[in-house]
Amino acid sequence: MIWVLVIALFACENDERTKGDTLYSDGKYAEAIKAYDEYLKLHPSHVKSIYNRGRSFEELGKFQKAYGDFEKVLDIDKKNTSAMLSLSKFYYRDHNFEKAKYYAEMGVKENVNLPQAHFWLGRAQHQLGSFSEALTAYNNAINLDRELGEAYLYRGAIKMQGNRKKGACSDFKSAKDLGVKEADAAQKKYCK
Repeated sequence: MIWVLVIALFACENDERTKGDTLYSDGKYAEAIKAYDEYLKLHPSHVKSIYNRGRSFEELGKFQKAYGDFEKVLDIDKKNTSAMLSLSKFYYRDHNFEKAKYYAEMGVKENVNLPQAHFWLGRAQHQLGSFSEALTAYNNAINLDRELGEAYLYRGAIKMQGNRKKGACSDFKSAKDLGVKEADAAQKKYCK
């Protein structure tokens, strides 16, 4: 009898948690936030729920609330690369490129095989004027994920600045082929 009760309680807990995840996956972010809030009342340190609630806030443009959740995730799990990269994007969006670089570097140190960590490191370095370092970061991102179209686009921009038109145009084409909308405009402007 006690096993039936334990299984029933576990099933209810799992249903509560997956409700938020399902709503999040369906793009129902406001509803997902409510479901995560309910779940987190009983499980305040459930990292995935906190992170996904933060991502839901981010999708709704509530960046400060998202920031709070990403920070909370890192307080609980110091090695959470998803939170590191989300904080890097947060600071990049806020034009605080030094902080964006800091969190991207943390992500790279934690897992050198994360293409997104290298990509955001490249974006921050690019904005800081560290073009050689940004180029290396974009190269690393592309080497880890040949489908990361934005890395080609921004690598192409650096090549164009360095008067390497042929290489830049090749990167713009790769980005365009991978569905990056801005690549078409870059290709039309620079690669006639």
